Amino acid sequence: MESRRALRIGFLACFTLLAAACADPAAEKARLDAVDNQNCIDLGFKPGTEPYGNCRLKLKEIRAKNESSQSPNLNFGVGVGVVHGL
Repeated sequence: MESRRALRIGFLACFTLLAAACADPAAEKARLDAVDNQNCIDLGFKPGTEPYGNCRLKLKEIRAKNESSQSPNLNFGVGVGVVHGL
């Protein structure tokens, strides 16, 4: 009985992690959009103005920089060249 309970708990934990990994990207984008909006308003920028737009752009740039530093871009490839005159 105890092993069945442990198995159920393990299954539930895995299912929860998988469900979180498959979270709706549109919902996450909307959440980040609302956070950025509120941050810029809290900083004193008024929506619809150029400074507000610059604030939103800067927050996107910061997020992109943080995301790129957290997951390095590893590229592998083969270079092929042609040498003339041999």
